[in-house]
Amino acid sequence: MNLELMIDAATTGERFPRELEILRQLADGLPQIVWVARPDGSHEYYNKHWHDYTGLTLENSTDDAWCELLHAEDRERAQALWHEALQRGTPYEIEFRLKRVTDGAYRWFLGRSLPYRNTNGAIVNWFGTCTDIQEQKLAQDALRRAHDAMQRENVQKDEFLGMVSHELRTPLNAVFGWTRLMQENVLSEDERAQAMDSIMRNSQAQARLIEDVLDITRIVNQKLSLDRCVLNPWDVVTEAVEAVLPSANTKGVTIKSSMGAYDLLVSADRMRLQQVVLNLLTNAVKFTPAGGQIRVEIARQRGSAAIVVSDDGQGVSAELLPHIFERFRQGDSSSTRHHGGLGLGLAIAHQLAVMHGGDIEVESAGRDQGSRFTLLLPIVAVGNPEKPEVDVLAAIEDQSFPAQSLRSLHVMVIDDEASVRDLLALTLAKCGASVTMASSVEDALALLPNLSPDVVVSDIAMPGLDGYDFIRQLRALVRPGGADLPVIALTAYASLQDRNRALEAGFDRHLTKPVDPAELVRTIAVSHSSRRAKAAAER
Repeated sequence: MNLELMIDAATTGERFPRELEILRQLADGLPQIVWVARPDGSHEYYNKHWHDYTGLTLENSTDDAWCELLHAEDRERAQALWHEALQRGTPYEIEFRLKRVTDGAYRWFLGRSLPYRNTNGAIVNWFGTCTDIQEQKLAQDALRRAHDAMQRENVQKDEFLGMVSHELRTPLNAVFGWTRLMQENVLSEDERAQAMDSIMRNSQAQARLIEDVLDITRIVNQKLSLDRCVLNPWDVVTEAVEAVLPSANTKGVTIKSSMGAYDLLVSADRMRLQQVVLNLLTNAVKFTPAGGQIRVEIARQRGSAAIVVSDDGQGVSAELLPHIFERFRQGDSSSTRHHGGLGLGLAIAHQLAVMHGGDIEVESAGRDQGSRFTLLLPIVAVGNPEKPEVDVLAAIEDQSFPAQSLRSLHVMVIDDEASVRDLLALTLAKCGASVTMASSVEDALALLPNLSPDVVVSDIAMPGLDGYDFIRQLRALVRPGGADLPVIALTAYASLQDRNRALEAGFDRHLTKPVDPAELVRTIAVSHSSRRAKAAAER
């Protein structure tokens, strides 16, 4: 059937009535708005979907009615493109928002129109469709927002990596510089003492930075777990305050603490809870000027145990406040910032609080108005917790360095790093021990049949056979002492999972690198004493 004749039938209703009805049924069955316009752009046909969506009849569907239906932001653009298509006789395509009559909501549509020409090239009609693309637009917007968020996070990560490099190199520079001067023997006794103090302080600072990076990585990868017990949070707060007090005194900042509730008990990982409180206190000291004051309080709030750390320092700007616990986010990440650090402390503290079933809330009136951080933890009981058994290691006298505490002991050290072996051998020898060194598990196993060490200190990650291979073969030995010889894991694998795996494998204790030499010596002494006590009890 000739299309011109069909069009003529559509306009007059007198010719080809059956074909006309088929066309109308087809158009009404489409999920799109279908329309036909005259050469001047005036509409002469709409399908049923147009009437259902707009509530308009053909007679009411004027240009003004179209303008009313179009979103105000799309109206001018849509009209301009339509008039341009009419003048040039070119196809028309546009995305716009159209109001729905049932609820007044605007939905996105893709509008398309093509001119139909007769044999002479003159435009006879315009055929158009409007396709609902609301879901596609929402998906596009979501993808765009996700992309923008990823871009922002990538920028923050780049800034963070730059800060990591800066913050790790800064203490390393002090360690390297002072060590070099000591090698050259150009320092006086007082300067050597200053050098040693600076090396120790900066080494500890670098260890804390590395631990923060590892913690946030464990949290992101859901590899961090908690070793819970029932405890009174006041004990944890007291220890944290004592730890941060020297830096507060040096800066001239006062710390005052009060206890509004004495008997609240929580279920928490003691070490991780102390880390949270310490991070809050360290943050308060960092951003409180000399002469300022920090207050620490424990109270009951909204049915939870609340540890409140408030200060009268720098405060938090309104722009930063909603993002204060985000990773890779700092108030000032520029090269001219006044405060160092990676900006991970609060992010770690918040995540640890959430893992405990709690939260951290922050309040600040703005810059220079101080801040208030409230750690909320679920209360599991009221009263006094059962006293845990005293750790033998903690009961040993806390000397600055336990010299001669290993007298007459024989210690075997297994580590593939020569510098580690040398440091451990010198440390243990200074404490009176005789030391056998092995650079691999294979060497250690070859030496053992002819040795009777009192304690073994072993690395875990080594080429060839590792520490787990060693402990498995050692515990399988039938010779006396093989099964109960104290073995201490000294490793860079520092997570709770790593510790549990080492203990389950057969190690007696787990220490992480870098280790305080005094802590290592005390651990060896305790391990040996525990073995002797066990042997005496079995006799």
